[in-house]
Formats: sequence, C-alpha cells, structure tokens
Amino acid sequence: LELAVGRPAEGKAVLRVEGSVDPSTFKQFQATFRWLNREKILYVVVDMSRMTYISSSGLSLLVKAKTERTKRKGDLVLVRPQTPIVNIMKILGLFNVFRVCSSVEEALHPPTQRHPD
Repeated sequence: LELAVGRPAEGKAVLRVEGSVDPSTFKQFQATFRWLNREKILYVVVDMSRMTYISSSGLSLLVKAKTERTKRKGDLVLVRPQTPIVNIMKILGLFNVFRVCSSVEEALHPPTQRHPD
C-alpha cells in the first residue's frame, strides 16, 4: 500500500491510495486519517483510481471519516473507485453516502446546486 497526501489549499487534502487496503495495511490507512484529523483537515479527497481492494474495515473508516467531517461542515469525496470497489459500494448502498467524482479537480470544488426551473 502506498499513500500520498497533497495539500492543494488550506483545510483541504488529497489522499492518493495505491494498492490494497486489507488487514495487513489497514493500520497504515488508519494512521493517515488520524494525521488528517490532527491537522484539522475538514475536506478530504480520496483518489481511489489506483486502489485495487478495500476491506470492510477500510470502508467503515471512510464512512466514519465522512461522518466526522460532515458534522464539522467538511466533506470526504471519492475519486474514480475501480469496478470491484464500485460493485461493493453499490451492494452496501454507499453511493448514497459519498459524493463520487471522475477527477481530483472536480472533487476539490463543491457540487453545484441545481435550482428547479
């Protein structure tokens, strides 16, 4: 598992995940989120384009991180999860929980509010 954190703006971070979040790498994944919390980063973009697998513990951690940030007017946005991960997220109903974007650039901007005509 390789994790890299970029800081494109104050209070925002992009976490690029490469490889598998499984029982052997979960603590490393969890430690990164603890660091993001200590740094008081309220807006996190998780680039999943190179993530090959995520365990139920990893998904649970993402849900918890999203919930914590939403309470503080922040967000956690996912970018380009791969098909096996998308399938698991669909089964678990997680597309109702997370905003999923096709690029990091899109994810760094709040969604546009559509007004009914």
